[in-house]
Amino acid sequence: MTGAILWMIALAVEYQYGLRPPGNGSGLYKADQGAFFVAQAAYLVMLLGIYRSRAGGDGWFGRAAIGIWIIAVAALVLAQILGVFGLSAMFLLPVVGVGQILGSLFTSVAVWRAARWTGWRRFAPTLWTVYFLVTIGAVIAAIPIVTIPAAAPSPRAPSPLVEALWQGAWFLVGLALYVEAGRNPKLR
Repeated sequence: MTGAILWMIALAVEYQYGLRPPGNGSGLYKADQGAFFVAQAAYLVMLLGIYRSRAGGDGWFGRAAIGIWIIAVAALVLAQILGVFGLSAMFLLPVVGVGQILGSLFTSVAVWRAARWTGWRRFAPTLWTVYFLVTIGAVIAAIPIVTIPAAAPSPRAPSPLVEALWQGAWFLVGLALYVEAGRNPKLR
């Protein structure tokens, strides 16, 4: 929950002061990126809680599914750490992107099949996956067809309000996952 709140604050600061990456190197930019880092670390802790709760069941599929998702988010956290030191982490982007898609998709199936979570919480990983896929689709749709830089129109930045709502929805689903992981102790 703290990660979700911190993410929303960092997002508001980013938009208010024009601090989108690569940023301007100011202290405010570094503090804002630090807030995003802590929020992502909290997201990683949440996924570890889901893994420990065995929400995906006791079999190898559920553990592997959530493990893939954890690896993807850990790669994202590592990329943020490398960025602090000015190192490029482009090589981690495929791990982050594909890992989050596959990990969340497989986790959705595993949690649904294991039926350890009830009600709407059982579908929380599915909601996160749908959100992620819609977001990816929106990014792909915003890529101009003309690839010559001089001829291609600059893609419009998303509305801060719309992006804040999307990000808020993402973290509300994350909060649901966190709450459910905490409600169900490790089953043996």
